[in-house]
Amino acid sequence: MTPTLDESSPSPVEKQPAEDERRSFVRINDTLNLHYRYLDENSSPPAAALVPDERNRANSELQAINNQLEPLLMRLQDRRGGMARALSLINKKLDFVLAATHRLEKADDGMCAITTPVTLSANGISFYCDEEPPKKNGLIQLAISLESFGVYLDCIGKVARWEPSVVSGRYKIAVIFTQLANHDQEILIQYVVKREMELHRAQSKA
Repeated sequence: MTPTLDESSPSPVEKQPAEDERRSFVRINDTLNLHYRYLDENSSPPAAALVPDERNRANSELQAINNQLEPLLMRLQDRRGGMARALSLINKKLDFVLAATHRLEKADDGMCAITTPVTLSANGISFYCDEEPPKKNGLIQLAISLESFGVYLDCIGKVARWEPSVVSGRYKIAVIFTQLANHDQEILIQYVVKREMELHRAQSKA
């Protein structure tokens, strides 16, 4: 049977309790910037995709602070006063810090940069690109940009399937993550769950 993005696959991530497992299978449709390149089967996986990144740790801590500020701002949005204004400015400052940090990052040489619609979960991603992958089950290196969190997630995946898009003429590539650091996977889970809530709220208001 053709594997899907959410089927289990070899990973350095240990099995988590049921709630974490449920969160890891949440999928969202989004638009992201990402870098990618196909790997030769005889080449060694890039070390950057295997080692947790201290940069991501720092940025995720900034995001955690930002997440704590958001509910405070929502409670104070109907009030006037210096405290609400101060919190609003701090929140904007954090957004600028995250954005500036993100802009300083760059992917490895030789990787293709694209902005593309994606379907994303903690276990895999599907995206659109212009060229056909070399082969099914081949390895691909990805640097996935989560701009609102100010991080790149470096990982290795396996091309599970691809198909040409009749509408755009591009190829839709489905990738299952095979090597993703524990810490980076947790960041990805947090991002997917948060975006799911944001998209649901946006649909409710429409």
